[in-house]
Amino acid sequence: MGTMEGMKFREHEFKLDPGDRVYVFTDGVPEATNAENELFGEERTLAALNKDPNASLEQLLQGVKSSIDEFVGEAVQFDDITMLGFDYFGEKVEDGQD
Repeated sequence: MGTMEGMKFREHEFKLDPGDRVYVFTDGVPEATNAENELFGEERTLAALNKDPNASLEQLLQGVKSSIDEFVGEAVQFDDITMLGFDYFGEKVEDGQD
């Protein structure tokens, strides 16, 4: 991860339940730009993420990247496109314990 001088960070907490999926990305994803200088944007990002709800994590990330590539076409990008996803399976429960 990178930071910028003078940037303030806040702590956030949220609960993950077994089966939850987390997707994080750099600003290069929504800011990917096509030849008409249009941004990929949050709506296209969400549409790509929700395209196949049953996709494996690998398929999900490849699908988002493919959607970005199709949108961008031959336009040269000025920023990185970085994505991270993980599935939360929950804590392992010992036999006989809930």
